[in-house]
Amino acid sequence: MTAAAAKDRIREYEVVYVLAPNADNAEAERINGKVTEIVSSFGGKLLKLDNWGRRKLAYIIRKHARGIFIYVKFVARAGVVAEIERNLRIADSVLRYQSTLLNPHVIEEVAVDPEDIKFSPVLPAEPEEELSFEQRLGLVPSAFRKQREEEDLDALDDVDEVPDLNAEPAAAPARGES
Repeated sequence: MTAAAAKDRIREYEVVYVLAPNADNAEAERINGKVTEIVSSFGGKLLKLDNWGRRKLAYIIRKHARGIFIYVKFVARAGVVAEIERNLRIADSVLRYQSTLLNPHVIEEVAVDPEDIKFSPVLPAEPEEELSFEQRLGLVPSAFRKQREEEDLDALDDVDEVPDLNAEPAAAPARGES
């Protein structure tokens, strides 16, 4: 196969990128629009676009413990991934991205459901309780731990009879006596 034929071959890719948790819907739409524009400029089309929402990251990236995950699946010619990654690298709100080649030889025409390529809006972030340095180290109980301790104390209040630990133990019956 010649180099020109390999360059014209349609391939199937997927890209997952993570936005900063404080990114608003306009920023997510702008980046999604840029990815869509790049795919169409390389003679491709989107197959699936999915907003996975805010999720906890495996490790802290740029002082963020959470991120907004976006999944994009598409078919296009070679070179599209390099251009998408270049644009994602430039965007300040993109924390991480990963591209994967799913199928190097797409032969038949791919049908696309219009519902699959609608971008669902990014919901505003709900305020989270930020743990202090001492709480992260475990020196001070967190709010969750305090709540569990209070529930345990409430459970003890519901006990009707509390044994007297200072009382003399009852005499055990002698052997042979019933």
